[in-house]
Parts: sequence; structure tokens; C-alpha cells
Amino acid sequence: PSSPMAGGAAMALRGGAPALPLPSAPPPPLWRAPGLAALAPGLAAMAPHVREAPPLLLSPWRRAGERPRLAGRWRAARATAVKETQQVSAAEVDEPDSWVLSKFAAGVFGLYLASPMLSLIDSAFVGRLSGTGQLAALGPGSVICDSSAYCLSCIAVATTNLYASRRARGQLVAMRRMASDALTIGLLCGVGLGLVIGSCAGPLLGMFGVDATVGQHALSYVRVRAVGMPLVLLTTAAQAVCLGDRDSKTPVFAILAAGVANVLGDAALVPRYGAAGAAAATVLAQILGAAVLLVVLRRRQLRLAAGIGARSFLPLGLAARAGPGPFMTVPSRRASRRFLALALPVFLALLGKIVFINSLTIAASGVGTVGLAVHQIVFNQFNFFCKAGDSLGAAAQAYLPAAFVQGGGGSGEPRGAPARRLILRMVRLSASWGVVNAALASLLPLLLAGVFTSDPAVQAGVGTVALQMAVGLLLHCTTLTLEGVILASGSGKWLAKVYWVNSVLFAGGLWLSVRRWPGLSTVWMAMMLFQGVRLAQFSWRTREDHWRQSANASP
Repeated sequence: PSSPMAGGAAMALRGGAPALPLPSAPPPPLWRAPGLAALAPGLAAMAPHVREAPPLLLSPWRRAGERPRLAGRWRAARATAVKETQQVSAAEVDEPDSWVLSKFAAGVFGLYLASPMLSLIDSAFVGRLSGTGQLAALGPGSVICDSSAYCLSCIAVATTNLYASRRARGQLVAMRRMASDALTIGLLCGVGLGLVIGSCAGPLLGMFGVDATVGQHALSYVRVRAVGMPLVLLTTAAQAVCLGDRDSKTPVFAILAAGVANVLGDAALVPRYGAAGAAAATVLAQILGAAVLLVVLRRRQLRLAAGIGARSFLPLGLAARAGPGPFMTVPSRRASRRFLALALPVFLALLGKIVFINSLTIAASGVGTVGLAVHQIVFNQFNFFCKAGDSLGAAAQAYLPAAFVQGGGGSGEPRGAPARRLILRMVRLSASWGVVNAALASLLPLLLAGVFTSDPAVQAGVGTVALQMAVGLLLHCTTLTLEGVILASGSGKWLAKVYWVNSVLFAGGLWLSVRRWPGLSTVWMAMMLFQGVRLAQFSWRTREDHWRQSANASP
């Protein structure tokens, strides 16, 4: 027979029972069955391809001759319908080309420039108007504030991944709730971080071993910056929502507004208050930047609510809430566990990275005030240019979830082919970005060192480590791209272990090396080697996750 259902084949029941006769025609779709009419509006609002699902899923008869199990078939039909509805938008996702990725990454690059841009502006004003001593104080002060906030950027990683995954599946209500939860988490974590930094600033600065004058200026700087930590992490969460929505343009306006406000604030406050005035100007700029981003997100929330209201019903006939909902919400237990499962491994990985980054400043503080001032300028420039690699990693986290949901690319392609193509495209793009990034970074300290300081000794010292910084940035772009791939693939626990092993080994090796070969060249050589080792490790992991496993799964 041409059809098992039409042929009336039968399967013997357990215990030798006679075969169950089957109807000559398939039963009606399950949503038309008696007692299920209440679900009709929601099922009718589903995507058209859900109605075209094969009979074995939407019928109480699994195959010819099998005993009917209505409850089990209904559960399978319901789960399949929900799954298919969630993947409506994923089926329509096109693979981004290099131009689309470049535009997105360029916007993210501008987005990530906020913190290093504010630090560079502070360094320029303090170095020119307040002298070398207060410029040196910005070194340990900015490391404590920026590295602490960077360590909690795990909030941004988890938010981007969760929001992008819901966007890929077309879950509008979940997108709205995820954004509201993320803002609350960012604000609460920022309050806690500000309290910790403000109360522990003295002991933390004591780890750097700076002299009393520099330490006093650094203490004032850290305590003022601690006031703005809630705004920093609130802004981080808001930016992550924008990136998860593949919007890297509108938050750039917030950064530009914050930069202009910081310049004006530094010009007014640094001549009178020095390093503390620079910190106050930074906090004022953060207030303005956070306000702009929150306005953008509220407008987006209203548009998202309009899209939900247009559907009238959610899957399975549940009525949708048409209003925009609260701007910030307290996450449920389930949402908190899901968020923590992503954020905690990233937090541990970033904490391990910060251990090594801070060891660089600790090692540089042992070469004197001039050496520490040189390190402050070069380190700020490195942080500025390394955002190119960070932006490519964010692009991987924003676009890869849709490629994972797609699975096979069609036309008989093996599973995971779209994701592998996207990874290779991003690696090639990161290599070209790395070359340009390294060239620009190597020229800036040689040509514009006088912008940051008028001390000839500091200007000469900047040129001695320009080559190491450029090589480190060349490797950094591809390294951070692969790190974004690993995070999007859900390998955060492996990443945390690798970072802690690397940080302990490199920090210990740097401490021994500086004692034997003191100088900034040794410090920045360690940074260059750190980038190379990470690139090798992340390349191996990406190959194992997306090529080796796919080859093993192939017949």
C-alpha cells in the first residue's frame, strides 16, 4: 500500500492480543478534537508550517498498527507545536556576510570605547594639568575601578547570549522580560560593587606598593569612582541588551554624549581637584550615558510590546500582555538560575584574567614613578585598541545563536555547517582587523606621546614598549573572536579553568622574571606571550567543538 495508515497494517499488542483495526482515513488534526476548542485561537495564530507538521506528531496514531496513546501523542504534539513556534524567526535568519559583521563590530567597537575613552581623557588632562605624580596615581586607581567593573561584565555576556537566543527563536515576551531582569541585576550588582570598592580602597591600593603621595591621590580617585559603579553596571546591562538585539549603533550616541560631558567636566574640575576631579567628571559622564541608554531601551520596549499585542495570542491560546510591562523586574528563581549558569563561569574566567592584568601594573609599579606613568599611558592605549577584538567576540555571541538554531543549512548540508562557515568568516575578519589595529596602535605612542604628558622621560619610555603592545594587539583580535565563539557555544566552565591556570602561571612567571630582568620591556613581553598562548588554546577548543565532534558524528 502507498500509505501505512491507508493500508490498515497492524501491530500485535502485548500478551498476544489481536491486532487493533485502524480507520481507513487519518483522524482530524488534534486541535479540532472535542474538548480542545479553547486552544483554537492560539493554535491558529501559530506559524503556517506548524499546521503542516507530519501526521506522526499531530495525530494520536503514531504509525500503522500501533496502539493509540492519546495522552502521549497530545503531549508530543503540544511540545512540537511550541518548539516550532519558537523557531519561526530562526528559520528566516540569513547568514551574515563579512560586511554585515564588520558594520556590527564597528558599532560595538565604538560602544566598548566608553571606559578606555574616559580613562584616556582623564590621563590627558591630569598628565598635562596636575603633573606626573597624579598621573601615576591614575594607574592603580583606574586598574581597581575598571578591572572590577570588567570582571562583572559577565552580566553583559549572559544577557547578550540569553537575549540573542530568545530573539533567534522569536520569543517576544521572553525578550522583554530578559531585558527587564538584566537591568535589575546590573543595578544591584553595581551597588554592591561600589560599596566593596569604597570600603576596601585602602587595602587594595596597598597591594601596588606605591609611595604615600601617589597612594593618597589614588585613594581619592577610587572613592569618587566607586560612587558611579551602579551606573557602570546598569549601562553594561543596557548595552548587552542592545547587542543581543543586533543594534550596535544607537548606544554609540550615549558614548559620544558621555565623552563630551567628560571632556567638559575634566576641563572644569581637574585644574582645581586633580585626580579626584577627573573621577568626578567621569561619574557625571556616566550619569548622562546611562540616561541616554535607558531612554533608548524604554522606546524599544514599547515597540516590542506593540509587536506582542499584534499577535493577540501566544502559543496554546494564552493571551498576551499588550502593555510594555515594568521597565525593571526582579528575576524569578528559574530565570536567576539560568542567568547564573551562564554568568558564573564567565565571572570566574574574567576574574582569572584580571589577576594577570593587575599583576602587570603591580610589576610596573616596581620600576619607579616614571615607569608607572609610562605603563599607565601604554596600558590605556592597549585597552583602547583591544576593544576591536572585544567587539568581534560580541559579534560572535550575537550571531552564532541563530546559526546554532538553524542546524543544517539546507540542501543536504551536515548539521552545524552554518555555524562553521560563520566562525571561519569571523576568524578571517579578525585577522585583517588585527593587522590594522596593531599598525595604528604602534604609531600612536610614537607620534602622539606628547598629548598625554609633557615629561620627556615619560615620552621616551613610551616608545620602548610600543612593539610589544602592537604584537599583543595583533594576536588579541583573533583570540577574543574565538573566546566569543566559545562563550556562545556554552563552554564557559572550560574557559574559566583555562584562565585560572594561565593567570597563575603567568603571574608567577612575571614576578620571577621582573626580579631577574627589571623593566617595562619584561612586563609587556609577558603580555605578548599571554596573548599567544590564549590564541593556541582557544583555536584548539573551537576545533574540538565544531569540527572534530562534527566529523565524529558523521556516518
